[in-house]
Amino acid sequence: MEADEKFLKLFHNNLVGMICTDEDHRVTDINDHLLDLIGLERHEALGKTGIELNLLNPARIQAMWQEMAKAGRLSNLEVPFVTPAGERKTLLLSTEKILIKDRPFWLSTILDISIKKQAEDSIADSELRFRTLAKTAPVGIFETDEKGNTIYVNEAWMEYSGLSFEEAMNNEWMNMIHPEDREDQINKWVERSLKGETSFSEYRIINKAGQLRWVNGRAIPLKGQDGTITGYIGTIADVTEIKQALEILKQNHDSLNERNEQLRDLSTYLQRVREDERAKIAREIHDELGQQLTGLKMDISWLKKKAGQQGGDDIVAKFDDAMHLIDTAVKSIRLIVTELRPSVIDDLGLNAAFEWQIDEFKERTGIPVQYKSRFSDSDVDPGSSVGLFRILQESLTNVARHASAKTVMVNIEKRAGTIEMVVQDDGVGFDTSIKQAEHSYGLLGIQERIYMMKGDFHIHSRPGNGTRINVSIPVS
Repeated sequence: MEADEKFLKLFHNNLVGMICTDEDHRVTDINDHLLDLIGLERHEALGKTGIELNLLNPARIQAMWQEMAKAGRLSNLEVPFVTPAGERKTLLLSTEKILIKDRPFWLSTILDISIKKQAEDSIADSELRFRTLAKTAPVGIFETDEKGNTIYVNEAWMEYSGLSFEEAMNNEWMNMIHPEDREDQINKWVERSLKGETSFSEYRIINKAGQLRWVNGRAIPLKGQDGTITGYIGTIADVTEIKQALEILKQNHDSLNERNEQLRDLSTYLQRVREDERAKIAREIHDELGQQLTGLKMDISWLKKKAGQQGGDDIVAKFDDAMHLIDTAVKSIRLIVTELRPSVIDDLGLNAAFEWQIDEFKERTGIPVQYKSRFSDSDVDPGSSVGLFRILQESLTNVARHASAKTVMVNIEKRAGTIEMVVQDDGVGFDTSIKQAEHSYGLLGIQERIYMMKGDFHIHSRPGNGTRINVSIPVS
């Protein structure tokens, strides 16, 4: 009696669904947990079979009874079940034949494994989606265990490599890596695998067909619920065409740089030739034409004296007009010669040339200039001197032509092997983001000279806020 009492307490208080049926499979007892699970009342279940209760498909129940009779038990049978309320569940059923007071009964335990089943189905669906995606993906996909050993590759991976699935499982891919890249790539893979780090690398492979291919490989660790590394999943992408295109682009870029360097040298040479030619023309004009005009003036002066002794006032006046024209021509020649090649650069140096240019600008335009110079021109080579003078000349010409400025500031100083020049006006300014045709040629000339001198050039301007030009030229 005491054993029967313990059995009944265990039966009715168990958190697992329990049911007892006789040899005819009619319910003799059922605990509350199972009643809640299947959605029935006790009086509805007692004395009835599973078929009468309409718990499962009758054919399924008949098959279960036959298996019970044959084997004397059922173990962990998954059974789909729909409650009277229409809720779908998955039940795990186990049945044993027992004797109670010498009578045979079937004692069954029933667990609701719906959540577990859903999780398993979800995992299976995820795995199916992954395999489907991997199969159709245009990039190679691989999976490894926690030690980095390959356990899966997709079709694209095998197509890239030319290896079979079995060869991939034996880590034959390591032998495909280009000999010059192999040791480094394998060491990096082992090191990152041990540390559980994401791996990314670009390397060469030689596939089974003997083709050299560039690939990008990336792998990320897979972690379990406890955070431990369970494996890696990664991709390889064939980037051979990209690498080839980049190499062609690099070659074109190098060729373009070489052409630019040649153009720079040519431009520098032409600029030097131009300056030399200007200097030559200036000397010839000064020496030849200047001397001739001076001689002509002396001859006219002599003739004037003779005419004054024998002729009238009108003849003397004509000689005065001729003398005035000669003086005007001499002044024009001096201006032309100065424009061609200011002799002050050669005679007195760059600082003096700057001062002369600024004084000439003030006299010509009437615009006041605040000028500061804090550098010695003794160590500036002739080429740089002429270039800097021309840059200042062009900058002031732009101010005179376009700026409508009231004042101009020019600051020149030497810093750590460079000459820094700033030319700033308070004129109308312009939008530097828009190409200005009226400014473009002057600025282009300045930029070209600075480019040839391997310097830096920055222009800052806004409409209504004037313009500032910053020039930096390296000097020895």
